[in-house]
Parts: sequence; structure tokens; C-alpha cells
Amino acid sequence: MAKDFNRQGVQIATATISLDELVHGVPLEVMSMPPNSVVLSGQFVTTEAWNSTTSDKMSLGDATLATRYLTDGNIRALNARVPIVPTGFVGTGEPLSVIWTSGGGVPTTGEVRLEVEYYIIGRAETTIG
Repeated sequence: MAKDFNRQGVQIATATISLDELVHGVPLEVMSMPPNSVVLSGQFVTTEAWNSTTSDKMSLGDATLATRYLTDGNIRALNARVPIVPTGFVGTGEPLSVIWTSGGGVPTTGEVRLEVEYYIIGRAETTIG
């Protein structure tokens, strides 16, 4: 086996998503991802409480699978931290999208920050050895 001496740092991407950008049940592209990217971890962090009548939930995925990384994470409370689920999926450059599910009423507030950590297969920033 040939050793691979290439190394790279973890990449971190963020996006802030506000209520006024969202429509209940409609996907919204929020983050570009490079080809060959693999999500390692991430989270939604609620920076402004959401105020639908009963609940506010967020899903995260892509055009092929809308819930690839999260299905109906509860983002309602201020400072909520909702982890996304790494799947090992190797992206082809498709953007990440969210789907917001409102619990009804006429919400007026809500903002969340999406944080995604990933690496890129085949990328090298430095070498060792």
C-alpha cells in the first residue's frame, strides 16, 4: 500500500437564515459545497427565537435528498443547538438546502445559523514525511 502524505485542514462554512427568506415546506438553497466534499459535522444554532403557533423545525439536505443530514430538527428556542448527521455522502458540488416546517399561525420572528464542517477528497494543503 502506498502511503498518502497529503494533508488538509477541515473546512467550515456558515450561513445565516432568517424567517423572511423562508416559505413553509419549500426548499431554500443556503450553502454552496465543492465537488468531492464530505460533511463531518455541523449544527443549527438559533440566534432569534421562532414564534409559529406550535413548532418550528428545519431539515437539511440537497436537491437529491432533502433530508440527507437532518429531518425536522427543533430550532424553536433561542440558543437551541441542533446537530446535523454526517452520512459519508460524497457530494458532486450540489448546494445544501433547508426546508422550514412551521407549526402554524403567522410567525414574525426567527433566525438560525447553519455551521457545516467538511473535507474535500483529493485536496492537499500540505504534506508530511
